[in-house]
Amino acid sequence: MSRNQIRRTNQVGGTQLVRFLLGAGLATSLVIAFALLHVSNIRAAGELKKLEMARARQEEVLKSARLQAEKLRSPRNLTERAEQMNLGLVSVSQLEIYEAPTRKAWQATDLAKEESR
Repeated sequence: MSRNQIRRTNQVGGTQLVRFLLGAGLATSLVIAFALLHVSNIRAAGELKKLEMARARQEEVLKSARLQAEKLRSPRNLTERAEQMNLGLVSVSQLEIYEAPTRKAWQATDLAKEESR
């Protein structure tokens, strides 16, 4: 075998090896990218599940708060709470209205007396 034939043989084998290594590297990088995307997808699904559970809890709290607000705004409850919170004050409707005595008109002499004091 001549030297040129040996060189051609080595070059062909080297080219095939390089092609194989490039193909293997590309396949490996694709598998790694797929695995990383799969893992991130699993993490996102777990995070989504947590957020859905938190939202369901908040909706339950909101529902109970609305129900409680409706109970607190009912006229019956308001009158009961007003009776409980009565501090012995008299309502305006229970007061007797007295007519105030009329005042004398001020005169100049009255003003002079006030100034002298």
